[in-house]
Amino acid sequence: LKVVVGCPVPPARLRCANGQLPAVVMHHHRSSLKDKQQKGSSSRRTGESRGPVKKVNVNTSKQDRLNSMRQVRQTKRDELLQRKRMGAEQDDRIAPPKVIAVIPFHTQADAVSLKRQIMVACGAKPEAAAAFAPHEPTSAMLPAFAQGGPGTRKPRVLLVDPPRDLLAVLDVAKCADVVLAVLGPHASLEEPAFDEHGYRLLTALKAQGLPLVIGAVHGASDAMAPSAKKAADNKKFVTRYFASEFGGETKLFPATTEEEVKMLVRGLGGATPKDLTWRAERGYLMAQQVEYSSADGVLCLHGYVRGTGLSCKHLAHLTGHGDFEISKIAVLSDPCPVIGEHNADMQMQAPERIVDETKGESDLQRLRPYDPTTAEQTWPSAEELGEDAAMMPPPPVPAHRRRRGQAIPAPSKDCVDGDEEDAEMDGEGDVAEDNDDADSDDGAPSVAASGAAETDDGWDVSSNMTMEVPNAEVVAAERKRREEMRERSQEDMEFPDEVDTPLDHPARERFQRYRGLKSFRTSPWDPYEDLPVEYSRIWEFEAFASTARAFKQQYVEDCYGVEGGGVGALYCAVYVRGVPPAVLESQPRGVPFVLSNLFPCEQKVSVVHATVSRHREYDEPVKSKQEMSLHCGFRRLSARPTYSEAPKKS
Repeated sequence: LKVVVGCPVPPARLRCANGQLPAVVMHHHRSSLKDKQQKGSSSRRTGESRGPVKKVNVNTSKQDRLNSMRQVRQTKRDELLQRKRMGAEQDDRIAPPKVIAVIPFHTQADAVSLKRQIMVACGAKPEAAAAFAPHEPTSAMLPAFAQGGPGTRKPRVLLVDPPRDLLAVLDVAKCADVVLAVLGPHASLEEPAFDEHGYRLLTALKAQGLPLVIGAVHGASDAMAPSAKKAADNKKFVTRYFASEFGGETKLFPATTEEEVKMLVRGLGGATPKDLTWRAERGYLMAQQVEYSSADGVLCLHGYVRGTGLSCKHLAHLTGHGDFEISKIAVLSDPCPVIGEHNADMQMQAPERIVDETKGESDLQRLRPYDPTTAEQTWPSAEELGEDAAMMPPPPVPAHRRRRGQAIPAPSKDCVDGDEEDAEMDGEGDVAEDNDDADSDDGAPSVAASGAAETDDGWDVSSNMTMEVPNAEVVAAERKRREEMRERSQEDMEFPDEVDTPLDHPARERFQRYRGLKSFRTSPWDPYEDLPVEYSRIWEFEAFASTARAFKQQYVEDCYGVEGGGVGALYCAVYVRGVPPAVLESQPRGVPFVLSNLFPCEQKVSVVHATVSRHREYDEPVKSKQEMSLHCGFRRLSARPTYSEAPKKS
């Protein structure tokens, strides 16, 4: 057999003499890769699992690896912050539902209809969604297409649509993670997207502190635009009004059709709540269900605990009603469990479990105890009176009772008269009397009063002179002195609170009996001088910042010391005792109760200084001691503040 190398030979021509293929050609080699593939396919067919394939990129640079590690750390940090914002700092707990406040800012906006359509988009049946009552909290789980960011697992939402009342909107916004601003479909230059009451609500919300805001354009079905051009103009005006109030980066979704509502739900699921400083490091609860026992005066509030948690060791504040005492806290089954979690069945079937109870009476003392001994002055003893009498100089002897040869005691430095005019006049009178006595005793003639020694007002100048006869210069000087005294007395009557500084001797000697202040703003002075007795019942904090930090740390430790590591992110029942029936009667209908814990120093009465500013659109006069409603975080109280001008910074 001859085979030419390099020349293609057809297989039919490679035959031996007996018609068989040659041995070399009959031997067929299989590739090892094909064998491995067949073995792997057979092993998978038999049910064996394939191991994980680790893709290693040998060409990755060091900078790429650093960037990859940085992204992993950032993802974990975002997950931790997201869980902390939602109140689930512990890894084994599910974050509570995201509170969404659906607030209409125009009469054309229909918040109730939008809430029901959101519930339908979340999986609820239209018949069940139509039965939802207005102004009641409703919870639901977001669908798969609206999954949130890292750390949220399967997010849930709690929709609350408060009435269009100022206090109701403010109370719901205190606990809201997202504010869904609902606007009407119509707007123009003459008719803004926010009505007058809507602007008032917006101003109050901005003053209190707004969480994350998302806009939605939704109105009644019969309020649609008659033409496409009119609808485009309305959309342009609504977008412009919304961006002017909330900023251009705030999202605005149209929510008219079913697909647009789904896009809105996806935006709500991916929204990341932002932190509010005034509710950080504090536990609070928005009630979804309320029970009241009039016989015991116990109010039971059901809801998700958010923030740090709650503790029975600290008083609780019901927004708009006052401070009360928590008797016990119990963990309940979750009414909206997360489907697919390993502990979902346990959440639905868990019985009520009491985790914290009050042991003893809480400190409800608001005022400082009155101590009458702090203001009393003890009577000096006989020994103290004797020591004071020995230290005092002897009393002066009158001039007409002095005899010849009797020594006149020298005045003490402590007994310096502050009145210049009285001192001079008294001294001159004493000298005149002494001279008269000396002349009468010695037999020398006295100086008689003459007409030249009298001033215009009939005052005798010679009474201040010595034995020498007064001349014209002395009389003129005395006349000038009398004129100055007359002018000064007239000035004292016109300006009784002003005193001239003397020119002949230092002012510190003239005003040594007075307390001088170099500056009313910077000079030290005693703040407890001449205060009313009522000020003794006010609590005082020397280092306010240090005291606040210490009480916050104590509050956090008490909340984490509750059984199970605290009640944060759990659905609980909080029992508040000592609640009168008037609290339920005064609570507006459709407004949920808001409960928050207080720090140990926050129920004490003290003096607080704050800086307030007038809104540019409010031009009514504000008088001191006028009753005002103050909103401080979760607290709302009435007070009569006193206003003064803030000092300018140097």
